[in-house]
Amino acid sequence: MAQTVVAGIDGSEESKRALHWAAEYVTKVGGLVHAITVWHQPVQFGYRLPTPDTELEQRARKLLDETTESVKAEFPKVDIRPRLIRGHVIDELVGLSPQADMMVVGNKGHGAFTGMMVGSVALKLVHHARCPVLVVR
Repeated sequence: MAQTVVAGIDGSEESKRALHWAAEYVTKVGGLVHAITVWHQPVQFGYRLPTPDTELEQRARKLLDETTESVKAEFPKVDIRPRLIRGHVIDELVGLSPQADMMVVGNKGHGAFTGMMVGSVALKLVHHARCPVLVVR
């Protein structure tokens, strides 16, 4: 049975590894990968920062395209579908989870024991997604 895998992409090396893992997995089991980048207008101290939405969206599109193109080059037969969504990352990824067989995200744990901890996005997905979640280290 073909799998639908959702990979969360934020431009980090960790998310690139997550997309790589998802593509490699799909080569073995069949299916497709939805590479998802979620962007939003940042808020600091209760105020939106002055960066125009179009600039933020363009930056998000660029990092999504760069990440997916590098993985597509290594896995040319895998159907990787990039998708840019405006919203809150947890809400959007959890919202996609019922249609996915698996979600894959990178680990960017912060703190004194970096690398041993799971980042906040990954942790919230593990608790709230309606499909299995794989956190790639």
